[in-house]
Amino acid sequence: MFPSSFASLVDYSRRPRVRRGANPSVGAPVLIRHARAGDEPSIARLAALDEQELPQGERLIAEVRGRPVAAVEVRSGATIADPFVPTSAVVELLGLRARQVRR
Repeated sequence: MFPSSFASLVDYSRRPRVRRGANPSVGAPVLIRHARAGDEPSIARLAALDEQELPQGERLIAEVRGRPVAAVEVRSGATIADPFVPTSAVVELLGLRARQVRR
């Protein structure tokens, strides 16, 4: 069969519509909170993924859908983030919140 005749046999109406390039995290609520001792494994995971260490001190952590995706050390403003998740807007929010907490 030629590709053009094969396409006419496929029922495209039954396939779910997915926008190309759609990010499932877009529009998801972001929770920013103070990091606790129990968050150390999550922070260590983010640091390993981002290949940098987060200074010790007061830290804030950002979660999207219950998953930690970024963290910031309040005093220095140093951040780490999951490089496999679009986090630029989350990191910007974390920086803003860190500046508010520093005051």
